[in-house]
Amino acid sequence: ATLTKLKALKPRIVFNLTEWVDSDRTQDFAIAALLDMMKFKYTGTGPAGLQLARDKAGSKQLVAAAGVDVPRHFTLLRGKPVLNPGVPYPLIVKPQFGDGSDEINKVSLVRSERELKLRARAIWSRLKEPLICEEYISGRDIYVGLLGNEPRVLAPTEMVIGSRKKHAPTFATYRLKNDGAYRTKWRVTYRLASVPARVKRQVQQYSRAAFHALKMRDYGRIDYRLTDEGRLVFIEANPNSDLTPHTLGTNLCFVGVEYRHLIPRIVENARKRCCTR
Repeated sequence: ATLTKLKALKPRIVFNLTEWVDSDRTQDFAIAALLDMMKFKYTGTGPAGLQLARDKAGSKQLVAAAGVDVPRHFTLLRGKPVLNPGVPYPLIVKPQFGDGSDEINKVSLVRSERELKLRARAIWSRLKEPLICEEYISGRDIYVGLLGNEPRVLAPTEMVIGSRKKHAPTFATYRLKNDGAYRTKWRVTYRLASVPARVKRQVQQYSRAAFHALKMRDYGRIDYRLTDEGRLVFIEANPNSDLTPHTLGTNLCFVGVEYRHLIPRIVENARKRCCTR
């Protein structure tokens, strides 16, 4: 019925905000593929790019091949032995195809083989998918917005956890992203990131390389960690990133672009891309 209505509307362009299909986040690419099959023009990353960025292990291999620094990592398959091939602890353990910090909380940080096994079993009691276990990069959470298709890399922003109490979070968990009272408790804020000129240049280089390696289009966000020593490490890419006004995605990530201008800018980026194919 939805497809029939869409065809009847004959839209000049479709703004694709799909996050899941039948409650399954991994199927978001299917809507983009369907729009391609129906010859509709639409905003954002296509099916290939959505699948590439969704895979937290495969995407790291692709951006590493493009010259971007990534954390050491390995994957675990459900039903197979839980073995660390030699990546130093601590590790962050998360679903390989997850999104929105699903299944990421304080106990996702594991410091031993025993904790790794316990965490893997806990996630697998709820999910069937593989896990990615990656080197924990201690440092600042850096977010970079991109606009366009030879993308304009916007100024980096960062998440700051103001509390120094013993049990304060040290990385972005599902609860931190989705619970305003929790953010207030731990004095979590977002701001423009003050970084050295060398890091700014690296942000530009890495972000463009990752954007193209993962076949992203029109807009997106890339997340990094920046160590005290100045090492900038790619964590993940977010094609078709969240655009709701209350999120980091628009308040800070798209620095220099007013929200009322952001949506028209994305539409124009998509229109130009479609006209030059």
